[in-house]
Amino acid sequence: MNKKIFYLSSIAIISISQLTFASEQAPELKKSCLKDHALVSSELDSNLINIYSQICDKKNKKNIVLQNELLIQAAQQYQKLGHNLKALQLVDSLRKQNIQHTALTDISFLAGVDIANKALQQMRNNEMRYLSLEGTYPAAKQLSDGIRASLPEPDTSDAKPVSISVAKPKKVVKSSPVKTTTNRVTNKAVTPSRSKPANVAATPVKAPAAQPKASGSSPFASLK
Repeated sequence: MNKKIFYLSSIAIISISQLTFASEQAPELKKSCLKDHALVSSELDSNLINIYSQICDKKNKKNIVLQNELLIQAAQQYQKLGHNLKALQLVDSLRKQNIQHTALTDISFLAGVDIANKALQQMRNNEMRYLSLEGTYPAAKQLSDGIRASLPEPDTSDAKPVSISVAKPKKVVKSSPVKTTTNRVTNKAVTPSRSKPANVAATPVKAPAAQPKASGSSPFASLK
């Protein structure tokens, strides 16, 4: 029983301390402030309420530059909280006062992209349908092409320099052209040369010796 009472008392103390801390961090806005800035009437974020408390402070009302900076911070806080419509409304009111700032452009872009993503998730997950060719797809493609064209360059500040060794080109020795001698052949008709007959000495041809005629019929007639 005592343990239960201890736990309940400790929880009550913690909750009271959180409420007092929140009240210290986020003071309540006056009715006049809520009347001048209706967008913050239903907000409970301490950072947002602190910004509007500075806006509504009498000391800062005459400082127009500070007022504009605080309103830009409020628009940024609306966008961070996911209250994109309020962020866009505040940006629109500032631009109507001819206040131009890069932060306002960023707020409009981030709020618009968040709204488009939520609508796309609703379309795909809950309604189970795709982008239409005649309505939503051309707008999505135009946005996608614009984002691709606006991508930042890669950050190479921390990148180490890479040394690339380039091989020196080898010297090419030019060879002197070789002179080729070509035999020129003239297309003259070649006439055969007539050679004179050599002087050949005529050697006399001896006539064969006449054989002696046989006298008589006896072969021993010459021995006589």
